[in-house]
Amino acid sequence: MQQSNETPFARHRNDLALRFGWRKVAALASVTMTVVLVVLVASLPWWALSFSDGRTETYYLGVPCYTGGPWGAGSCGEYNDRSAPLRDVFPVTFRLVLMALALSVFELVFLIRGIFGRGRGFPILVTGILGSIALLVAPAYLYYGLSGSPFSGSHTFNGLTDTSGQGSGWLLALVVACFFLVATIFAFLASRHLAAGSARAFRS
Repeated sequence: MQQSNETPFARHRNDLALRFGWRKVAALASVTMTVVLVVLVASLPWWALSFSDGRTETYYLGVPCYTGGPWGAGSCGEYNDRSAPLRDVFPVTFRLVLMALALSVFELVFLIRGIFGRGRGFPILVTGILGSIALLVAPAYLYYGLSGSPFSGSHTFNGLTDTSGQGSGWLLALVVACFFLVATIFAFLASRHLAAGSARAFRS
C-alpha cells in the first residue's frame, strides 16, 4: 500500500478545503434560501376577493383581512369566525406550509451535521422530498377546497359583483416547491461527495 507523504497539517488543510469548498457553500446557500422562501410564502396573501364597490378581502394563511375601499380602513379577523369552506380549508393549508417550513429547517440541520461529518445524506433527502411535497399539496388543496364555493370565480348578487383570484403566496408556493426539491437533490449529492471525501482523507 502506498503511503501518503502528506504531513498531518497538510492533510488537515486538505480536509478543511474539501469540507468548505464550493459544494458546501452552494448547498448551504440553496437550503437556507429554501427556508427563507417558505417563510415568505407563509407570509404573503394566498387568496383575494375584489368587489365592484371597491372593497377587497385578502386571505392570508393565518387571518383574513378586509378593506372598505381604496381609502378605507382595514381590519383582520379569524377563520373560526368565517363560514365554510374558509374556516376548514385555510387552517389545513396553513398547517401544510408550516410542515414544509419545519422540514426545511430539519434539512438545513442535517446538512450542517453532514458537512462536519456527523450525519448522512439520507435524512436530507427524506426531509427535503416530504417538505417539497407538502408545499406543493398546499396550493392544490386550497384551490380545490374553494372550488365551487362563493369564494371561487365571479358572482353577482344584488347588483354587487365579486371576483376571486389566487394571491402571490399561492403562486409563489408552486415555484418554491420546485426550488425546494432541486435544492434537496443538490444538498444530498453534495453531502455524499463530502462524506466520500472525508472517507478518502481518513484512509490516507
